[in-house]
Amino acid sequence: MSYKGRGKTQGGKPERSGAQVSRTGLKEGELPFYKQAANILARLERREGSIKNLTIGNDDIKDEDKRSVYALICQTLKFAPVLTRILDANKAMKKEKLGRRAELLMANDMLLSSQGLRRKDADPKMNKAMSRHESSLKRELNRIRQEVRARNDEDLVPLHLRDGASTFRYVRVNNLVSNMDKVLEHFYKEGYEIVTPNRDELHDVLKVRARKLMRDLDLDDVLVFPPGTDLHAHRLFVTGAIILQDKASCMPAHVVQPTPGSMALDACAAPGNKTSHMVSMMANQGKVFAFDLDRFRLNTLVKLTDKAQCKIIEAKCANFLELDPLDPEYASVEFALLDPSCSGSGIVNRMDVLVDSYIALGQGADQAAKPETDKARLANLAEFQTSIVLHAMRFPSIKRISYSTCSVHEEENEAVVARILGAQSEFTLAPRDQVIPSWPRRGLETGGLTKEQAACVVRTLPEDGTNGFFVAGFVRQAPADLDRIREELKALASSDKSAMLPPKDDAEDAVPDINAAYRGNKRKAAGGSAMPTKKEKRHDKKPKPASAVVPNTKSKGKKRPKRKESVAGA
Repeated sequence: MSYKGRGKTQGGKPERSGAQVSRTGLKEGELPFYKQAANILARLERREGSIKNLTIGNDDIKDEDKRSVYALICQTLKFAPVLTRILDANKAMKKEKLGRRAELLMANDMLLSSQGLRRKDADPKMNKAMSRHESSLKRELNRIRQEVRARNDEDLVPLHLRDGASTFRYVRVNNLVSNMDKVLEHFYKEGYEIVTPNRDELHDVLKVRARKLMRDLDLDDVLVFPPGTDLHAHRLFVTGAIILQDKASCMPAHVVQPTPGSMALDACAAPGNKTSHMVSMMANQGKVFAFDLDRFRLNTLVKLTDKAQCKIIEAKCANFLELDPLDPEYASVEFALLDPSCSGSGIVNRMDVLVDSYIALGQGADQAAKPETDKARLANLAEFQTSIVLHAMRFPSIKRISYSTCSVHEEENEAVVARILGAQSEFTLAPRDQVIPSWPRRGLETGGLTKEQAACVVRTLPEDGTNGFFVAGFVRQAPADLDRIREELKALASSDKSAMLPPKDDAEDAVPDINAAYRGNKRKAAGGSAMPTKKEKRHDKKPKPASAVVPNTKSKGKKRPKRKESVAGA
């Protein structure tokens, strides 16, 4: 609803005659604040992208509102379990017909924010409807606080969703842009105290949000900051000199150990932090093939590796399992980093956990976790993970492989390693002294591994101050048997193609092209066709070119060799 200029603006100044101004301050066609945030919750439920991509990277949100929308979404997801209980106890809310997503968002601001309901760009009717129930909602909140003996709002949050007081902030120094000495000097000049505690003193010395840092005890290009340290707006992060990357996620590159001037591959590469880590260790010399099934995620890789100033990456939207290891293009690949889709059971203190918990609320407790389904899913994932590693071992020149998961399940870790060792004889486990030797937590003597083999692999757990993770290294001990490889490839060519894809229910198996689907929805909402335009078809055909993608050889008058069409992004 809009009105003419005889009234006054919110600032009290008279409007110009004839001007059409919305009472909410919104331009024509813009959604009210809470409706826009509710749409983002709906897209998160459909796994259409990450919280950050759907808020900070959303062009439909005003630049000045992006941070506040991001904060509101994160806070609402975090408190969703208790907010759901409060709303469910108020049956009268249903009469307002605000929709559960909007109710959650507005209840968060009304009950947990010191500033209450947002007025700027909000719908006054929605605010008024919500305010009618403020007293009853607050009574229920106070009842729950007494029930759980909450000392503060954080005590209302389930343990697995709380801000991880035990998870340190890890920073990887990007040697393509800076070096460890310069980065340490920069933080020292900013007033950070550089400390050198022993491993068992970390939690005592690096207390939450303390202005301290230390060099990691195991990885020479990683710094450790106290939990709660926020460096997203720091100059070194903005310029690409440092990468915000969990310590466990930095381990695979140190296990595969690619050398400058060599050729390497990352089989399941997006979003690209591990890929850029390999490039950093290779000093931007040589070549890295980066494969991923998802065009949207591959575009993210291109952007992130561009920011990190990686110059030797060729990003390909392709199914790694459909690549021909005997293709001359890959004849010189010596190193392979493999981090395939997994259950994600080791991830802590991440936005993904908030989203998963929120989605589980809508499914109901009896559907949120079914042991039989979980067991079958782990079996499917393990089969896929095994196939990824065995396929990498078919590349005749590969001499070193890292296999990793962000899982704590032995079915995806030790059991997969044991299956791989039993399925071939050309590779063996890398010895302990080549696999983060100073890290104390090693593998489990289970799933078919001996005590000596378990000592050669690495495990991390949240109690170590990092995400739950698993890393194993494989080294070649015998030349590639080309005849055997050809026979195996022939058998694979006639097998079920669906076996070459990650399990469909995997959290990382995203919709192939979210941008295309979203643009279609916008066109449809505007009254047009949902079909893409010719320009958009060209845009969606392959990832955007960037410095991380090797230039087209046609510019040199050469003809690209034909390669089979992959199922990626189909």
